[in-house]
Amino acid sequence: MTSVRQFRRVLSSNRVDGKKEAVLEELEILGSSKITDVLSWDQTGGVSVIPSYDLPEHTRKAIKKIKIRPTKDGNEIEVEMHDKMSALRLLSKHYGLLENLSDDARPTIMGINLKGPVVTNYTITESPLDEEANEEEAIAEIV
Repeated sequence: MTSVRQFRRVLSSNRVDGKKEAVLEELEILGSSKITDVLSWDQTGGVSVIPSYDLPEHTRKAIKKIKIRPTKDGNEIEVEMHDKMSALRLLSKHYGLLENLSDDARPTIMGINLKGPVVTNYTITESPLDEEANEEEAIAEIV
C-alpha cells in the first residue's frame, strides 16, 4: 500500500502518466470505505466477519490489517481500516475544497509607534544681578 506521503507527492506532481488518476482512485476508495463492508452484527450484538471471498476489491484495499487471537471464549478478531480522514483531507485539498487562507484573511502584524513626553532642556545661567544678591545673602549669613 502506498503511504500518505507518497500520495501527496504524486498528487502535487504535474505528471500525466496515469499515476495521478490511480492515486485519486485509491484515495476515493479509502475515503468511502465503511467498517460495515467488512463486519456485520445482529440484534444480540454478535459480530461476524464477512468472508474474504465475498469482499469486493475496493473493500479489501481499505483494510489495513486483520488480527485474530485465540481466546478461551473463541477467536478475538481485530479489523483495522486505513485512515479515512487522511484520505479525505488529501482529496479535499486536491479538489480545492479546503479554504486556503488568503493574505487578507491572515492575521496582520501591526506596528505601534509610541511617543513619549517631549524633553525640554533648560540651561540655567546666573545673571550678574543674581550673583550680587547671592553674595549679599552669603555675607549676611556669615555676620
